[in-house]
Parts: sequence; structure tokens; C-alpha cells
Amino acid sequence: MNINDYRNAMDTIVPGKELKDRILNQRVSSKHNAPIRRILACAMALALMLTCGTCVALAANPELRTAVLSFFHLKEREQLPSQEDNRQTNAVQTKNPPAQPEETDEPLPDITQAEIGSLVKAQYIQMDQTYGLSGSLLHQLTWSEDYRTLVDAKFWEIQENQLIPVQPQIQTNTIDITFRGSHYQGSLYWFLRDGELYYFQGVPLGIDTRPEDEWYVQTVPGHTDVVLLKLAQGQQIEYTEYPLLYYLDTGKTEDFLVDTGADRLERAYDYQWSKNMRKALISCSVDTDEPQEWLCDLDAGTSTRLDELTGMGQNVSAGFADNDTLILTTYTVSETDGTWRTITCYAYDLPTGQMTKTLDETHFYRWWDEPYGAQRFGSRCILTDPDGQVTLVDLKTGEQTAMEGFRYQEGDRFMISPSGNQLLYYASDSETDGLGITQLGVIDLERNLFIAFDREGYENLYEEGIGWSSDHTVSIHARSLDRETRYLILYTF
Repeated sequence: MNINDYRNAMDTIVPGKELKDRILNQRVSSKHNAPIRRILACAMALALMLTCGTCVALAANPELRTAVLSFFHLKEREQLPSQEDNRQTNAVQTKNPPAQPEETDEPLPDITQAEIGSLVKAQYIQMDQTYGLSGSLLHQLTWSEDYRTLVDAKFWEIQENQLIPVQPQIQTNTIDITFRGSHYQGSLYWFLRDGELYYFQGVPLGIDTRPEDEWYVQTVPGHTDVVLLKLAQGQQIEYTEYPLLYYLDTGKTEDFLVDTGADRLERAYDYQWSKNMRKALISCSVDTDEPQEWLCDLDAGTSTRLDELTGMGQNVSAGFADNDTLILTTYTVSETDGTWRTITCYAYDLPTGQMTKTLDETHFYRWWDEPYGAQRFGSRCILTDPDGQVTLVDLKTGEQTAMEGFRYQEGDRFMISPSGNQLLYYASDSETDGLGITQLGVIDLERNLFIAFDREGYENLYEEGIGWSSDHTVSIHARSLDRETRYLILYTF
């Protein structure tokens, strides 16, 4: 596993209480504390910068006006499935046998749907094995024993409470590339549907397949004919990565950073891209406590060290608020555990070089200790005071939005959507095994609208993970307490 595996997993799955407790209960001897602290600090800074912009607009600008976010706490409660499947609830529910494909007698997952308060649609997919999602399609993939070759792939479209078999045109590209002395090989499977590109890649396991077979794919916004092919070398602290453009129709690659100087950076291991992918923030591992960051501008053909660009020294991290705005962050660190205590943020306009402070030494939110302060999500920031009052801040404009009618409580969590336009909200019961989600909701950051509802019956399931399946769908993975049945629960707000 490398840092991208970790980030992608953490962006879509939230661990349950048992795993959190194991993490918090670990103790590291003082003899080995320094290198581990450095790794944790780097990982924390990277993960935070990928999901953040600036924070808190200061009151120095008298022209800023405070908006109000509309909070709708639905009266209807969701009744979750149980082994008895007693679904007597205020929500409107229907259940019909799933459609079966003609070519097989294999039973398909059973689907039950519900409407919660006429504003939220829920679908409960009950299955005896693991299925995945490709956009709106449920899929079942069968891989060879070495997990390199896709042997079979079945897809179903979820229509209300039925599964309709579909057959997307799956294309196969053979990856066989030698780059900088390393050989990368394998197969990439992909198809197009509704103007979106979906892909699959085998996950070969075993020490003999790494690092030469370690490659990853990332979509390019607005394009379905080309992907970003990320070639990796080394593991853990020695991990490095380099991106190429890979054209699906021809199988050819393009080193599009070659004339920018980014191709000569040593020990580069992480790339943050602006939305139009014409700029990149590149992190390099150096022999200091903090990573060295560079700004690559493809249009200008330049790569500039961030500390030289901003004049703020090396103790600064950055993320994109938009194509032409960086969010610069400095922080104070706890002497006891090396984690962030306070953060200060600046909005940096790349065309003019103008820098505006938007957050001044604000207490940083720590879910395991002193759970109030600043939480950063994309170009927004959630500010929580010790009394639970919440304010949303647009991290580019500084506009503040009061979240009236909602009070933050310990255990509440938020998660940014893939596009950054929505926030998933959920509350957990700390006394329940698994996540134990008691309340669920979504904040629409563009419409200043927050819809949430209570859940009943969560104690009858072991909820393993929650996240965004797409920009429009929230998913929860769960299983019955007797481990006999798995559930994929989908919510559309």
C-alpha cells in the first residue's frame, strides 16, 4: 500500500469504533518516535491539503455578509432492515422480486426501496456476496487466481426496486511500459456510459509483483479518451510516483511534464492537480521534517518551489481552491504528539501574487481531543465553537453562512463529495459495534440547504463503512450481526 491507496481508501470509507480505538491505543517508544512522527505529519498534511482550501474569513472585511443555511430535520425516521425485516415505518416503502437475467439461474441481490420524507430515496440491496458499483450500475467482477486478468464481468442497472441486466462494451488495454528502468505491465479494463469513463484494474498480490507492476489510473476531467497513468517505484518512505498521459484508443503514452522541469524533481511522490489540470502541486520527500512542495505550471512551462514563490519559508502547505488560487496553510504543532494545534491560512492569487489572510491561528479540530474548531473540506471550512454552534465559510470569498437550527455534538462527522459541492453528514452511536449511524444528511453547499433524518434499527446491523459512491449517491456497507447477509444501502438526496 502506498500513500495514494491510503488516501483513496480514507476518502471513501470511514472505519468503525474498534479500528479507531486500536489506532488511538497504539504507543510508540521514544527511540523510534522521530521518524514515525515525520511520516504521520507528512501524511496528515497531505491528506488535509487534498481536501482543503482556506479557512475562516476574518472580521477585517466589513463588507462580508453572513448568509443563513436552511436546515431541514425530517420528521420521518428511516427504519433499517433487520433479520426479521419488519419494516413498519412512516417512510413509504415498496418491495418486488428482482428481475433475473435469462442466461443464468443464479439468484440476484434482493432490493427494497424507501422514500424518507419525500426528499430522500433509499435502496437496500441485500446480497450473499460482495458487489460493487460503477456509477449507477451494480457489478460483479471475477478475477483470475493471481488477480491480474478479468475473467468475467456482470452488470445490472438499478431501476427502482429491480435489477436489469446490461452489457456495457468493455474494452481492454494491455499496459506494457518500460520507464526509467522499471517495467510496468498488466491490463486495464474500461467502458463508457452516459458520457462517463469507468475502469477496472487487477490487484496482483505478493512481493514478486512490486514495485515493477505498481501502476495506477486516474481519470482526466472532461475527457474519456485519455487517463492519467501513474507509475510508482519503491515503498513506504522510498515511494515515488510519476504521471504520464495514456491514450486509450492507441495505447500510447505522453510525458506531458517533460518541458516543465517537473520531470527532474527528485523523490516526487504526490501530485495535486487544479481542476483544468494545467497546474500541479508536487510534493517531494527530502531530509527534513516537512515535504518540499513545487508548483508546476504547464502553460508557462515552469516548476517553482512553493517557499520561493510565496516567500513564506518551508513550513507552508498548499492546495488548490480553483485554477488560479492557492490556499496556503501554516500551523503550530503540539509538542507532545506532533499533531496540529492551530492553523493560519492565506488565499494566494497566482496571476497577481496577492496574498490575503483568511484564518489567523485558529484552533484546529481534533476528533479524539477537544472536538471543536476548524475543519476544512475543499473550498469550504466548518467552524464549530465549544457550544456546538456551526458556521460554514466559503474559503475563497470569505462569506460566512450560519447553520441555524443545528448544533454540533461530539461524534458528528462530515465528508466532502467528489466535486466538492456537497458535504455528507452523519452521527454515530459510540456504544454500538461498527459505525452505528444514528443520523444521516447532506449539505448542499451551492444551495445552502441541509437535509438530515434519524435512523432506527442501526443496532441490528454492523455498519462497516460510509462514503460517496458518486456526486449524487451516498453508500453504506453493512452486514447482519450473524454475518450471513451483506447490505449495500444507497441514498439519493
